[in-house]
Amino acid sequence: KIISIDQKGQLYQKWIEKVSFDAKADVSGACIHFYTNQQQFAKPWKENWFEMPKEIRAHGKIFAIKTGKKNAQPLELYDPLSRTVFFFDCDYYGWIKSAALALTGDILEDNHYIFSIHGALLDVNGKGIAILGPPGAGKTTTSYGLLRYNGVKLISDDWHFFNFINGKTIGYDSEKNTYIRADIAKNWKEYQRFVKAARFDNRGRAVFDLREVIGSENVTTKTTIGTVILLRRGSSFPVIEAASTAKALEYLEGIGYGNPHMLQNGKWKRDVRRKAYTMLMDNADTYILNTTETPQQSLSRICKILGLEEKVKKFFAEIEKVIAG
Repeated sequence: KIISIDQKGQLYQKWIEKVSFDAKADVSGACIHFYTNQQQFAKPWKENWFEMPKEIRAHGKIFAIKTGKKNAQPLELYDPLSRTVFFFDCDYYGWIKSAALALTGDILEDNHYIFSIHGALLDVNGKGIAILGPPGAGKTTTSYGLLRYNGVKLISDDWHFFNFINGKTIGYDSEKNTYIRADIAKNWKEYQRFVKAARFDNRGRAVFDLREVIGSENVTTKTTIGTVILLRRGSSFPVIEAASTAKALEYLEGIGYGNPHMLQNGKWKRDVRRKAYTMLMDNADTYILNTTETPQQSLSRICKILGLEEKVKKFFAEIEKVIAG
């Protein structure tokens, strides 16, 4: 729900004295200041983001407040003028994380011509591949499957940013550490050992430093995006097809860019996003993949598009040593 800056001021005065933890995060160059009276969010916040120095003025603020009201339902409020988000009675860190990324996206696309994608970004032998689609389409499964191969580096498994420099689309990371799911080893057995070592929250998610498993050399911060894979599911769709910009844009707009976390969606924002995504796909080879096949079959199709050798990385043999250490 959008609120006025006066309403924001009233809420700020009411709850600021109740805050027991606050910290500033560097989210792709934006300073996001987090305030909460829920200690369960303090540790994942610190582990999730790169730290921003205290003296840097915040570009946006997030409050996560437990009101203490009986049977209270979660509520999210947003003041776009001051860039302030309020969460009341939220028990899931994933909402806080998504709000920080959505808030950053709102700030950057208005003021810096930098745009966001709710999806994975990987570098494959020096070329970037963006994977996006609606929730549950297989973005996480596909990206972690690709990370098993030589020549593949992780930039982001969930959300990334992009802009245009000298006719190229440059994609950037968003988070210090990933927010993995407990079921990631369901399809890729290589992840079983490190999943056992992670501490999962009440929704089966955990902030985890993937560098400990795949090595810091296999995590990077940016790439030039040359391929876009759009995921969808449905028995009436082709398994895979090359898509024109117009067709891909029609699909993306129909699913809200696969992003249920956008804070604003008025005409101005829709026009800004349409222009940005049009340029993104004009600069890339774009495909629509139907993920009704098995994850292994879907991954094989992407490997063929990317010219990726069918050779799984050897670093997984070292996982047990890492965990034991």
